[in-house]
Amino acid sequence: MKAVIFDMDGVIVDSELQWQLAEVELFRRLVPLWRAEDHHKIVGLGVEDLYHFLAREYSMTAAKEHFLRECHDLAEVVYDQRAALTPGVKELLDDLRRRRVPIALASSSPRAWISMVLSRFALADFFSVVACADDVPAGRTKPEPDLYLLALRGLGLKAESCLAIEDSALGVRAAKRAGLTCAALRNGANDAQDLSAADFELRGLSGLTAVDLLARAAR
Repeated sequence: MKAVIFDMDGVIVDSELQWQLAEVELFRRLVPLWRAEDHHKIVGLGVEDLYHFLAREYSMTAAKEHFLRECHDLAEVVYDQRAALTPGVKELLDDLRRRRVPIALASSSPRAWISMVLSRFALADFFSVVACADDVPAGRTKPEPDLYLLALRGLGLKAESCLAIEDSALGVRAAKRAGLTCAALRNGANDAQDLSAADFELRGLSGLTAVDLLARAAR
């Protein structure tokens, strides 16, 4: 393995859990048919794809512009105030950089949301490539492979030499469709996710070294 590509939500920060808690009021107003137990269906979706999914599957009638604005307002609360770094992620990033392993980010979130996280936690310097929802056409975020293909292009590496770390079934599918080895991270908030398509599972990042991570990926 020559490089590691991280997902953001649920891998770098615990924002999937924070979104799940914060979306209750928003969905109560905009998606009357929504049930809290349906949350696992949307983990990993980009916000525009989420809009189309809710309109199609749950008969949401809100205008797209209104929905996106509401989500952005909520994102400012989630990323600037509530989200915390995943335990062990900063140490793992430090170790990878110290060993000169290139690191990229492939996220279905918009660049503005990613910038909130990278700025708040001083992470921007770790990532040589950032591929986000703004870089692909609507409908081409995860589970489509486009974000990972963009990240690979930016790294100048082939898929078989890179490891992806994901926390959602949609993210795992995207990584595998792009041809990467994929580690599925169990983070305490994704027990309902079927991550069986991943090559192996991680039970957290605390104490995980770059050597251990890359050795597991190479098996």
